[in-house]
Amino acid sequence: MDSKEKKQKDALSRRDFIKTTAVAGAAVGAFSLFPGNAEAIPVPKKWDKTADVVIVGTGYSGLAAAIVSRQLGMKVLILEKMPVAGGNSVIAHGGANAADPVRQKRQGIEDSTDLHFKHTMEGGDNINDPEKVRYFVDHALDDAVNYLERLGVKWPEKVVRGYGSLWERTHYPGTYTDPKGQLWKMGAANVRAQLDELERIGQPILLNHEVTGLVREKPLEGRVLGVEVKSKGRKMYFKARRGVILASGGFGANIAWVTMLDRRLAETGTTNHPGATGECIKFAQDIGADTLHMDYIQAIPLNDVKPPYKASFFLIASEEVRKASASMPYRIFVNKEGKRFVNESDRRDVIKQAVLAQPLFEPLPAVTAGTIEELEAKLGLPKDSLAATVKEYNAACDAKKDSLFDKHPTVLVPLRTGPFTANSRAMQRHHTMGGLRVQGTTGEVIDRWGKPIPGLFAAGEVSGGTHGANRLGHNATVDCLVFGQLCARTVAKQKPVG
Repeated sequence: MDSKEKKQKDALSRRDFIKTTAVAGAAVGAFSLFPGNAEAIPVPKKWDKTADVVIVGTGYSGLAAAIVSRQLGMKVLILEKMPVAGGNSVIAHGGANAADPVRQKRQGIEDSTDLHFKHTMEGGDNINDPEKVRYFVDHALDDAVNYLERLGVKWPEKVVRGYGSLWERTHYPGTYTDPKGQLWKMGAANVRAQLDELERIGQPILLNHEVTGLVREKPLEGRVLGVEVKSKGRKMYFKARRGVILASGGFGANIAWVTMLDRRLAETGTTNHPGATGECIKFAQDIGADTLHMDYIQAIPLNDVKPPYKASFFLIASEEVRKASASMPYRIFVNKEGKRFVNESDRRDVIKQAVLAQPLFEPLPAVTAGTIEELEAKLGLPKDSLAATVKEYNAACDAKKDSLFDKHPTVLVPLRTGPFTANSRAMQRHHTMGGLRVQGTTGEVIDRWGKPIPGLFAAGEVSGGTHGANRLGHNATVDCLVFGQLCARTVAKQKPVG
């Protein structure tokens, strides 16, 4: 796509977005996806609970915000609408991108925060908020990797190129052993370590507490005072003396909202948990909040495909590949003709387009075979197709040059030793890059007139600006942890009300 075509596409996307996300009764758009009309929540005569900070959501952002808030001496209410804590974070891969001079130097990897900034901006087509990205990369190591290490998460010494990360700076997978001796892995390890810290300091989490609106002094003016909450059929009001932090996640499980913005995703499944429906974005819009990049929705082939969905390709691995890394770029993608069709280490949006262009087929259970020829037969691929593909790929690995798709040499690992495995894969709704517009070095939510909304903050997938048009793989963990902590630090500086 040339620059003129890209500008036209971006302009069209922005016009479509404006049409569908107008606020406060000017248009319906996204509001039609939720019950009721956009309306202000009146200030209650009585508050049921009061704290310095009310945190909405218990993924990485919310947990980090709660821990830092307590460290800064604030009284905290942390709310979770689901019956269990963790949100998408507990089922995430949990890798963390950060320039890490110690680990990377041992592997001879050249990296810096400036290079991480460059990759993140370019990977997002330079529509990211540069101020926010700068803060993100500068705090990635200490507020994400080191922060989790301080809580007991152990990272592998080898830094890898995570799926869609474009560079060897992914710390993955992490592990954590809880006080009872149970071992936790990947995203669950990152969540469990934080939950154990909250338990250690005596900070409860209010489960099954669904936020149903934000309370502001006036509908589009003044300070955000707290939240309206529903629990066990009862409506309650929780006051925040210093601020409300929205850490409630994106809307990847909201099929109506997603497909309104990208109809190609109508027939896809999702990697998101059922509660990732994005209503807190709407509630913030109700009181004047601005949003950005809502139509940039990431889809990835993360999980095995099961009926009624169709598959688009097979993910193939060998013993060498499994020993090298659990990350997808080290594997190869082949379609139902037994041929590679994309650079497996490319940007996630590039892979999305390539996968969506492949013919669909009925998914198969995971398949294992002793030889490539046996695997080919079990998958029902044309005779000698996969064998020819693997032979060509192994030659590229030997030469450290993929002349077909220019896959990066560091992830060219041969497929010579069995057992060989294949999994049916297809695109699934994964991460919503857009969300609430925030100030990049404070976490304050910005209104439609470009001014901060007093008392309202947002971190993680509920907010936009970090990733731009395309999220680099394993930037999300860092985004959540860094900005959850930033919000807590900013809230602690606010003058308490009432």
